[in-house]
Amino acid sequence: MSTRHAARAAAPVTAHIRKNPTASLQGKIDRVRHARAKIAQQITSGEEWMLPLLKRFNAELAQLEETQDLLFQATEIANHAAPHRAA
Repeated sequence: MSTRHAARAAAPVTAHIRKNPTASLQGKIDRVRHARAKIAQQITSGEEWMLPLLKRFNAELAQLEETQDLLFQATEIANHAAPHRAA
């Protein structure tokens, strides 16, 4: 192991994480929820042809929320691992 790598491994530095890794993701989630609500209103007023679109937006929202959960989980793991790495 080079001295640079050894110094980096021994440094008591917390993981470098953006302040809010899900900020842009939350914006996407909000836009999908808003669009989904509009689609639902149109469906209830008789536009049943939009049902496949509602299904697609539901799937997209589930995928975005899953990604957001994984980002939160990764942040927690990284923050928890950083103090142990320094020890």
